[in-house]
Amino acid sequence: MPQYEFPVLATDRLIFDQLTPEDGSQIFAIFSDPDVIRHYDVALFTDPAEGLNLIEYFQARFDSGTGIRWAIRDKTTGTFLGSCGFNAWNEYDYTAVIGYELNRKYWGKGYATESIDRITDYVFADDFRFHVNRVEALILPSNKPSIKAAERCGFQREGTMRGKCYWNGAFHDMDMYSLLRKDKDN
Repeated sequence: MPQYEFPVLATDRLIFDQLTPEDGSQIFAIFSDPDVIRHYDVALFTDPAEGLNLIEYFQARFDSGTGIRWAIRDKTTGTFLGSCGFNAWNEYDYTAVIGYELNRKYWGKGYATESIDRITDYVFADDFRFHVNRVEALILPSNKPSIKAAERCGFQREGTMRGKCYWNGAFHDMDMYSLLRKDKDN
């Protein structure tokens, strides 16, 4: 049972609400797209059940109070665009790790930047369940669009973590980006 009610957030164009089993096919469509997975630290989905399994995983993170993942939807039409959230947070070191992905047909429209900006506002708010001082983003060096989106939101590159992640039979370097509360306040 969640420790608190699932928060619904919004911007002018988007609404961020809870992922549901009905979103499973859309999650599968994103994670079975080789163009998306090329920049993501998971193996290509091959079974539609993997979409539902990922939603269940995200729900378990929320239920345990260790993270949150929102569906990103068009505010006017309700169309599912992708998901975003915090894969983990740690109230003992005041950090949260952000993650996001969009269906390829919604790339290049500013949705990632808008999503990152809104959910970092949420986690840095004074009424968030604990004080967050730092949000981290691990981004493949080849993922130029994600890097641009994070930088537009004030994230700064700290360096490369060599051989940080392993998937599809290989180790991959990841660049560490961070956004501090004081950066967001300025």
